[in-house]
Amino acid sequence: MNTKILSIILAVVMVISGVVFFVSRGGDSPKIENNMPIAYSYENSEYTLNTALSVKGANGEVYLPTDFDGVYFTASLDGRVNFYEYAGGQMHASSLAVKQIKTTLAATYEKIPVTVNYIEKDGKACGYGVFTADMSADVDVYAYAFVKLTAKPAGYGGGYLLLADFDKDNFYKADKLYSEIYNFDLASGKASTYVSNNTRLIDKNGSFRQDWTLLTEDFIANLGNAKYFLSSRYYNESEKGRRADVMELSNAYRPKIVVKDIIGLWFVNDESGMHYLKKAENGFVSIVNNGSGEQVTGKFEGDYFTQYMQCGNYLVNKKSLELTDLMTGAVKTLKDIDITLADVFSISPDGSKAVFATLGKANSNGAMVQTLIYCTADGSADPVIYNEPMLYSESADFVWLDNSSVMSVRALDASGAKVGSVAYTF
Repeated sequence: MNTKILSIILAVVMVISGVVFFVSRGGDSPKIENNMPIAYSYENSEYTLNTALSVKGANGEVYLPTDFDGVYFTASLDGRVNFYEYAGGQMHASSLAVKQIKTTLAATYEKIPVTVNYIEKDGKACGYGVFTADMSADVDVYAYAFVKLTAKPAGYGGGYLLLADFDKDNFYKADKLYSEIYNFDLASGKASTYVSNNTRLIDKNGSFRQDWTLLTEDFIANLGNAKYFLSSRYYNESEKGRRADVMELSNAYRPKIVVKDIIGLWFVNDESGMHYLKKAENGFVSIVNNGSGEQVTGKFEGDYFTQYMQCGNYLVNKKSLELTDLMTGAVKTLKDIDITLADVFSISPDGSKAVFATLGKANSNGAMVQTLIYCTADGSADPVIYNEPMLYSESADFVWLDNSSVMSVRALDASGAKVGSVAYTF
């Protein structure tokens, strides 16, 4: 089990007998009453008992999305990968045949062996593999690797990519930041590097810097016919993913920079041009570039990383509650919620519903009380707000099953010995 999940859960369990908490709804702040405090009970908590909550990973499964609609996967650190299909409000073992192929990743002059488990649908393959140091005594630099097999975006040509992430803290994250890109031959299992490593520096762990080549699921899905990738190589290592250049994919000694110094990782390339964010005086701006220069489509005051949160094409101001669709410029104002301390924001595929979460704040008894807010973007329904311990794990993302149901990961009992995906419908 991920150590970060365990640390959160055990911190709660150690103080659970003395926990005092209060639940608020409709956007009100937690209220401390003068009468006898109510001891926290996992079994009787409002979140546990809510009929909108259903258990999808009752046996400890953490479901993550694949490239195929309605198909999900689970992975474990021993290399097992399973696939599931969501239908009728439940997860079922996938009917698609699971295949395996062995490959070797070249990384920092080492050879990392990985077995990729994959499925095929509509003429395309999608798969995953996990490596840990226990699987090979010959790998010294890398203790962990997660790989994804995915079809190349149109601009990359035909065939497949193998993407690798070496950050174990991201194991349960649906939105991983991949730091190696390989051209992958599905027939032979050969993985070859795409981008030149000339002048690539070594980080403090003895591996190549992990900001040389960067890709996300969202970036790949929104590339159109372009052959680009992200890189933070020309910035400090601490700025990985916070500042990046958009580069043209090639094996050139210095790949061509298409867009320099964008904020974050958001980038969309469509028929109207390239869309991205850049720092500006007193804040930042959204830009569209159709080849004739940059045109500002929106202006935002304040710091992007502390005063705003972003999910896909949607940007929310934590203070004003303005929710902006960066592609259309449409603005809605959220109602009856306080998200000034929120750490997580996730929005439904159609932009109609959202969830906000705080990572937890210790109360006077030392228990980590978290907050979950489920709301509609247009304020057509009252928000539902929970303030309790053991609401969700920060090591996993929110995953939308459809426009009304979203999965998260939480403890499945009061002991915290088992965690799994749960779905909330609203």
